[in-house]
Amino acid sequence: MQKIKVELDILEFVKTGKFGFLKLGESKEEIINQGFPPEDWLHKQTIASSAIWRYGNIELHFDDSNHLSGIFTDYITNIYGGESISIINWWILPNGKASPNLLDTIQELNNLNIDFSKTTFEVGCVEIKLSNGVYFMFDCLDDELSNHQNKWTMTVIGKK
Repeated sequence: MQKIKVELDILEFVKTGKFGFLKLGESKEEIINQGFPPEDWLHKQTIASSAIWRYGNIELHFDDSNHLSGIFTDYITNIYGGESISIINWWILPNGKASPNLLDTIQELNNLNIDFSKTTFEVGCVEIKLSNGVYFMFDCLDDELSNHQNKWTMTVIGKK
């Protein structure tokens, strides 16, 4: 079977939730049969038993029945899709530079007319969730939690 390369358009991912051909709910076998085996997985496990497959620093997460339940990266300043994922149209994610802050992200989502919900958690993080399942997590840069939205930096982008 020929391995394929997924082209990930970050702006399209944010707008539509599409991550190449991958769809939440697909089985590991379906993903492999489409030519997309993992580049890495949890150590001391097998491809079949691992709950996380890696492509560079992008992770696919699987539920107990081996179906795709989430896509995740917490390498916002240096997202890398390994040999299998090429990234284009970085949206507001300046690869290799500072992470976007909460205020800039909210303004950009408003400019794109994308509805979202915002939740602040007591543990010190903020989640922005879109109706298509895409979400962003933000952590506060200050030692003390701040309500100033420009102090909150994006630390995760994913879909669940």
